[in-house]
Amino acid sequence: MLKNIVLEQISDVQTRDNIDVIKRFINNETLLLGQMKLIEITFAGAVTAQLYPHGLTFIPKDIIQTSITGAGAVTYNYASFDITNISITTTGACVVRFLVGLLQSGKEII
Repeated sequence: MLKNIVLEQISDVQTRDNIDVIKRFINNETLLLGQMKLIEITFAGAVTAQLYPHGLTFIPKDIIQTSITGAGAVTYNYASFDITNISITTTGACVVRFLVGLLQSGKEII
C-alpha cells in the first residue's frame, strides 16, 4: 500500500497527477493490499490433514490456487491453519501451486 507519498511536494502538476493515479490504483487493488507467499508442494499420494510450514508471521486466511497437475484433488483445511502451518488433504498424487497469506478487504459488511 502506498500511504506515505506526499504529493503536495511534487511541483510538476502532470507528474503529481500521474503518481496520484498510480497510488489510487495500488491502494484499491486487492491482490496488492495483502501479504501473500507462493508455495509449490509435490504430493506422492493421498494425504489427510498434512501440515506444511508456511513461513509467515501470522495465521493465513486466504489461499489462491494457481495450478494443480496430477490425478489428486486438494482441500485446504482452513480451520486447522495456525501461526506455523497450513493443513492440506489430497485425494492422490499431485503438484499444487498456490498463494497463501492474508488479503486486506477494503469493504466492511454491516
